[in-house]
Amino acid sequence: MFGSFLLKLIVPTLLVASQVLAISPQAKSYLDNVLDLLETHYVRSDTINWTELRQKAYQLAANAQRPSDTYLAIEQVLAEIGEGHMYFIPAPQAGQGSEARTMYGGGLELRRGENFIIRLTPGGPAQKAGLEIGDQIEMVNGRPLILSEELFSYRQGQTVGLLVYRARTDQRMTVRLSLTEPLQPPKPTAWLLGQKFGYLDLPRHSLADARQLDYARQVQQAIRAVDAQKPCGWVVDLRNNAGGLFYSMLLGVGPLLGEGYVGGLVGPKSKEQWIYQDGKVLVRSGDATKVMVQLEQPYRLRTVNSPVAVLMGPETTSAGEALVIAFKGRPNTRFFGEPSYGFTTALRMFELPDGARIAIAVAFFADREGQPYDQQLEPDESLFTEWGFFQSEKDEVLQGALVWLQNQPVCRDARP
Repeated sequence: MFGSFLLKLIVPTLLVASQVLAISPQAKSYLDNVLDLLETHYVRSDTINWTELRQKAYQLAANAQRPSDTYLAIEQVLAEIGEGHMYFIPAPQAGQGSEARTMYGGGLELRRGENFIIRLTPGGPAQKAGLEIGDQIEMVNGRPLILSEELFSYRQGQTVGLLVYRARTDQRMTVRLSLTEPLQPPKPTAWLLGQKFGYLDLPRHSLADARQLDYARQVQQAIRAVDAQKPCGWVVDLRNNAGGLFYSMLLGVGPLLGEGYVGGLVGPKSKEQWIYQDGKVLVRSGDATKVMVQLEQPYRLRTVNSPVAVLMGPETTSAGEALVIAFKGRPNTRFFGEPSYGFTTALRMFELPDGARIAIAVAFFADREGQPYDQQLEPDESLFTEWGFFQSEKDEVLQGALVWLQNQPVCRDARP
């Protein structure tokens, strides 16, 4: 009798547990949809044991009742795959709108993590305060600066006290900086170095900036202004290019790349060619060719195939790496610096039924010969960027590029 009672007690308990652990049909269908997208489109899909991964996903979402209950499982699946470039964006919660916060800067941009100044607005508050590119901000209002975003979290018009280290002179100084203008996306700039070399600094092109042609126009205008001074060769600095709107950046640098096929994508289900022609970026896929972006009055370089030194490093990421690849195979071109970040895949965004989105790596970037790149890009000459000396005479990467340019026949005989 005791055994019968115990059995009656255990069976209902097991039934309750099984009900708790059962994933609902709606949640399972949602999760299956995500797994199907990944298995079908992921560029490295053939390296994944999908049967095993699906079982892990179901275990992680064992008690999911709604699509949103599977979000954690989806994040874990992406972590298991290990493709850091891919990401998942949950659906916005009902009634929880997000309001954009305007951030105010002092006319400077900081390198992430190390807080070196990598760009200054000409005539801006930071430049007027005596700050220079390469300066490192150590403290703000007496507190260590941990994240660069903290500097720009103050309200418009506030003045902050900075403790700054200048490696070039090995000195520390205090500076008062007024945050009087909205923080702007970085802009491309160019100038003449040593009276004979063009230098083009190409930062990332922010995805938040909807005026994508502005960037391309700024790049070509900068190239035009320097090319009028008859440089014998060029430096294209991509060390601070963390990606963004690739076609706009490709359009901007088109005059230096040259006309024709400059690269593309190679994947199991995606193959396309990138073409720069007559101020247009064209994408050819199969028999179809589409104009992605274009400028009405594009610039043509004074001397075609001038030598170009491309600078790269660990901050060169994603679309920035695609730009590096676009220069591969170009005549008279050499690469200097450190290996790139390694996000050499093209992402395709898929929208899910509840409004969530998942970005899946569907193809590898490929060069003009159709050679795909599935890992970090390596420079021809390995040199380390000391950010405290960025763009100075002690910038080893820049100086290495200038030495190579100087030894090119067209520059060797050129006079400043």
